[in-house]
Amino acid sequence: VLPQFRGQGLGLELLNARMPAESARWPRPETIPYPNVWKRFKGRKEINGVIPSFWIQDVPEDEFQNVVNCMVERFCTEEPLTKYSGMLKDPKSVEDMRNLWIYMLHNRVGLACYKENSDPRGKPIFAGVNCMHIKKKHEPEYKFSGTTVLQIFGTLVAAANKTDLYEFFGTDAFLSSLGLYVLPEFRGQGIGLEMLLARQEMCKALKVEAAITLFTSTVSQVLAEKAGYNVLNEISYADLRDVYKFDYPGAEEKHKSVKYMYVLYK
Repeated sequence: VLPQFRGQGLGLELLNARMPAESARWPRPETIPYPNVWKRFKGRKEINGVIPSFWIQDVPEDEFQNVVNCMVERFCTEEPLTKYSGMLKDPKSVEDMRNLWIYMLHNRVGLACYKENSDPRGKPIFAGVNCMHIKKKHEPEYKFSGTTVLQIFGTLVAAANKTDLYEFFGTDAFLSSLGLYVLPEFRGQGIGLEMLLARQEMCKALKVEAAITLFTSTVSQVLAEKAGYNVLNEISYADLRDVYKFDYPGAEEKHKSVKYMYVLYK
């Protein structure tokens, strides 16, 4: 979208023209409040002498653009696939991801974590986000144009290892994630684990029986195990390079593999 026309909603309209019709998407039940608070918890360490309180809720619509900016400007500089592929140097891939994240958020199952403000008149403080959507059977696949993003999603396809996830889960819809990020100043408070656990509360209310995520870093894989996730398939970064020809230069120095992990809520 040309700079002079940004902010007019053209990106989303163009995306809608490329994505499945609304009838092909999973609809959030009208009986479930939105945005809804799914979990409250205490942090693990003091901030200014006080253990902070947090809550996890649906991402509200007025936060969609802030969340997408956070994912592009922060998440993509740290998450292994986006970082080591140099995705931010590929404008088409960045545009693809911006559009996909905003489209996913309109599914209304993304989660945001907020810290209670010590000032009762102040706004809640944004601490983290998990961009997710419900993947529905027979929903057409999204078509990407960016070279780097094609490699990233090729990695996800390789990790799925030709598994028919709908048959594997015994369901026609499941929760899929495309990025969890905690702001640096709130790390060590247990937010990542709590957000994974909050998925269960949300999925039970929405009657979604399974969730699956490609965990690409060692830290996220440990958190997933703590949250009860099982490994469906694992591919080392070395094999991604040598076998699948998906290169992430530098990833092997800090991370061993990508793990496609799932959990059942039946």
